[in-house]
Amino acid sequence: MEHARQVHDKYYETADTMLARMPLAVAFQNKTGVPKVYGAAGLASVWMLLVFFNIGAPLLVNLVGFGYAAYATVGAIESPGKEDDTQWLSYWVVFGLFNVAEYFAGFLLYWFPFYYVAKLAFLVWLMLPATRGAERLYHTGVRPIMLNIANRRAPAPTTAAAPTAPAAANGPTSSSTTATNLKSE
Repeated sequence: MEHARQVHDKYYETADTMLARMPLAVAFQNKTGVPKVYGAAGLASVWMLLVFFNIGAPLLVNLVGFGYAAYATVGAIESPGKEDDTQWLSYWVVFGLFNVAEYFAGFLLYWFPFYYVAKLAFLVWLMLPATRGAERLYHTGVRPIMLNIANRRAPAPTTAAAPTAPAAANGPTSSSTTATNLKSE
């Protein structure tokens, strides 16, 4: 029982520290007297019950997929490092492709029990910095397919050296440039 208490205290302190930076959570605690961690846990529990019983699940799951990701993307843009930018760019590519596929298969997916619970788990896996699921899926699935498409569209290289013109005179980026840019990542 002591071990369970230590685990609880560890996670409680971590969550309390994170929630202390959110003015809405602090205001909730000040007005109700309920610790902000318990308020957040209660809200998350209600959220999960609604998703579990498919009450507004499409909206609730997409709010997580759009809402938190948009918030984290803005934070990544404002941060000085590049690592988190790559995570969130990968997330938006995978998320967009997933939503297009879901749009066309949605009438079938609706009949699978707990589809929205699985979708929520998938989106959380994509977002979590510990799993870096979006980057993993991008590098193992999306990127090879895009390289294959870009290589098919790229014209055959010529042996004669052509004079180079300024970028503005060339117009839009060619497919071969796109394929080269994807290969260099």
